[in-house]
Formats: sequence, C-alpha cells, structure tokens
Amino acid sequence: MALFGKKNKSEAEPKTFKRDLKKARRFFEHANTYADSRNYDGAIEMYVSGLKHDPDNMEVHEAIFDVAKRRKVGGGKPAGFKEKMMGGGSTPIEKMLHAEKLWAKDMLNCDHMADVMKHAVDATSEGDDLLMEDVAYWVGSQLIEFNTQQKKSDKLYRTAVDLFSEIGAYDKAVEACKWLVRNNDRNDKLRFELKQLEAQQYSMASDEGSSFRDTIRNEEGQAITEIENATTATKSQLDQLIDAKRAEVEEDPADVDRKLKLAEALLRKEEMDEENEAIDIFQSVFDETGQYRYKVKIGDIAIKQGNRKIRALRNQYADNPGDENLKTAFKQARKEQLVFELKEFGERVTNYPTDLGLKYELGRRQHQAGQIDEAIGTFQQAKQDPKRRSAAAFYLGDCYLKKGWMDEAIDTLKEGVENHKVPDDRVAMDLNYLLMDALEKSAIKKEDAALAKEAREIGSDILQININYKDIKDRVNKLRALVDKFS
Repeated sequence: MALFGKKNKSEAEPKTFKRDLKKARRFFEHANTYADSRNYDGAIEMYVSGLKHDPDNMEVHEAIFDVAKRRKVGGGKPAGFKEKMMGGGSTPIEKMLHAEKLWAKDMLNCDHMADVMKHAVDATSEGDDLLMEDVAYWVGSQLIEFNTQQKKSDKLYRTAVDLFSEIGAYDKAVEACKWLVRNNDRNDKLRFELKQLEAQQYSMASDEGSSFRDTIRNEEGQAITEIENATTATKSQLDQLIDAKRAEVEEDPADVDRKLKLAEALLRKEEMDEENEAIDIFQSVFDETGQYRYKVKIGDIAIKQGNRKIRALRNQYADNPGDENLKTAFKQARKEQLVFELKEFGERVTNYPTDLGLKYELGRRQHQAGQIDEAIGTFQQAKQDPKRRSAAAFYLGDCYLKKGWMDEAIDTLKEGVENHKVPDDRVAMDLNYLLMDALEKSAIKKEDAALAKEAREIGSDILQININYKDIKDRVNKLRALVDKFS
C-alpha cells in the first residue's frame, strides 16, 4: 500500500530490524499445514513466529485473520489470563505480534485491534524497508468496522483518528472522526477537527495528483468492498462483484489471492456454471501450490452440487409419486453421492490424519454405507473429540448393535449418556433411546428381568420428557410386558 504521509524517518530512532525471509517462510509453511488440519492455535503460533522475521507481510496478517474467523466459528475461546500477561517482548514489533495473537483468539475484541494498531504505528521506525503503515492501516480499518458494528466506542474512534493521522492515512482518520461527530453532534471542537482532517485529506490527494476519475474509481471500489463484505447481495450485485474480481485477475493472472477471491465471488451465485468455474480455479491453484485445502474446496462444491441434485429429484418424485423413473433416478443419485463422499472423506482423513472431526464425518458415511467394521474403527477414534464425543458414541453403539455385540453397545451408550451434559436435548434422547433398545435386545436374549427393568426405566424417562418422541409410548408398554414376563 505505502500510500501514507509517513513520519519523518530521519527523526526516528536507529533502525534495528533485520528481515529473514527464509526463516519466515519455514514458519508460514508450518502454519498453513496447521491451518489445513484445523489446528488453529498451532497455526496462529506459527504465523506469529514467522512474522517476527517478516512483520509487514500482509498476506500472512490476512491469513491469521482468516484462521481467527474459523477458530471463532469452531468455538475457540479467548486467551487465558497468563497468556495475556506475558507481554510478548520489548520491541514494538514483538508487542504488536503479541497483541495480534490475543486478537486472533478473540477476533471481535476491538481493544486488541487497537493494541495491534498502536504497536504497528510504533514499529514504523523499526526499519527503512518495513511498511508497518500498511499493517496499521489494515488493522485500523478492521477496528473502525468492528467498533461500528458493536459498541461504537468514542474511545476507540479517538484512538483510530489519532493513529491514522500519525501515519498520514487521512482518509481513514476522516472516517473515524465522522463517527465521533455522529456520536457527539453538538461538539463543535470535533466538527472543527473533522474539517481540518478533511483539508489534510484533500491536500494529500492533490499532492498525489488525484483526479475526478480517481475519485469515481475509489467510490466504485468502495461499493465492491461493501458487496464483498455483505452477508446477502442481489444477483446484479454479485454479477458486479464477479466482474470486478475477474478484472483484477486479468490484470495479474499469476496472483493466487486474486484468483481465489474470484472463485469465492463465483460461489456466491450458487449456480452450476459459476461453481464449475470456481472448481477450475481451485484446481489450478492446487496444481500450482500443492496445498490440499484447495482440493477440499473442490470436494465441498461437488458435495453441494450433488445434494442439490438429490433435493430436486426428491421434490420431483414427491410431486409425481407414481413415476418409477424418477424414483430410480433419486435412488441412484443418493447412491452415487454416498460413494463420492466416502472417497472424498477417506482422502481427507489420509491428508489430515489428526483431524477427528473429519474422522467423524467419514464414519457417518461408512455407517450409512453399511461398512460397519470400518465405521467402528473410525468412530472409536472420533469419539476422542470432545465436540463430537456424544454423537460418535451414538453411532458406535449402533454399529455394535448391528454386529450383535450387545454388551459393547450398552457400555458405549452408557458412557455416551454419562458424558453428555444436557439431559433432555435431541442427542440425549437419541442416546437413551438406543440404549433402551440395546438393553431390551439383551434382556430378551438373556431372559434377564434386571435388564428389562433398566430398559423400561429409561423408556419411562424419555416418555416423561417427550411423549411424542418416536414410538416411545408403544415401546414402554412392550417393556412393561417384558418385565412382567421375566419377573
């Protein structure tokens, strides 16, 4: 970027930073591997370690932000008190990276963003070849956006105004100051400050030869950014976004980031032609980089397309229940989809062997396909994942039942019930129902009244929580009769 009116470097402290791209690259490669395997904390640690040697690498800062979003969606928690107090180091760059690590683990925290920006601005004097202003500009833009979406804190807007002004980024200083004026519309001092900042912005634009055409182009770029960041968009807006991203790729066809942004824009159309074009882009990037996460993207699109085809056939068959051709096509589509997903998730598990979430997804498909022995081994590993322990226990118990291994099924399902902390949600009901079923089958096989009573008690508990759950009324009546028979 490097568009700012920077501080006078001759007045800065002596430069101490020495870039080491070789060391940085090694850390970034490890970080990408961690990110691909969903080890987000490990990825953040590696990215930060690499940035110590290449601190103004904007692609990596953006990669950390992407990992932070995925970590947040996955239920990641903020850094603990001890990690927050560690400090990170003595130089501005080290302090900035420590703040960025905390932000990555609590991505909605505007105070962390402000800390990253402050230390990035402080780091502008660390080296002549460093562009820490770019980092400060980027994180400061996030600060304004997130602060506006959340609490609209005057203190944070004030911080943004001062720091953007310090690096000469008067466009953003004006933006932050406008929010201050909106929050304090009777404050004449702020209005005067805003006029001063706007004058500085105009002066800088004039010095750089900005024209009316440049202004129009900037407004168009801002509109594209708004569409890109919006959660919903019209068809015409998405077409506009795709055209803009395609033009960027045509300017520099070798830029991987531009190609990926075009692919993401294409996917938002949710139409076959655009999705197939996105697949071609991800395939070319995979061929170029060898990073398996782009193959995962291709697989995700194919799965989505297959599911869409199945839904369409199901709806057509529902409207024409006597059409045997539709019925056959529907069944064949489901069979082909299952075969594809078995292969896809098997390959993902091979590439990410420590990702228990992927093993759970593979196990579900193996279970659905009747590959019970394979599913047992997969679910035995998947249930070590705390997030999926209960669901994996359900499927593992059902696999044991299908094998006729009643004792193993009962032990597994009891463990699943015990570990599941919510006693009356759907997962708990499913676990208990299957446990009741296993106990009933075992009671009949062994003619054991104690097992029959245990099954009846579980069934009674389910009935008292939700009398309409499956066929629980009939099952409880049958279990009562079974207890009477064995007593």
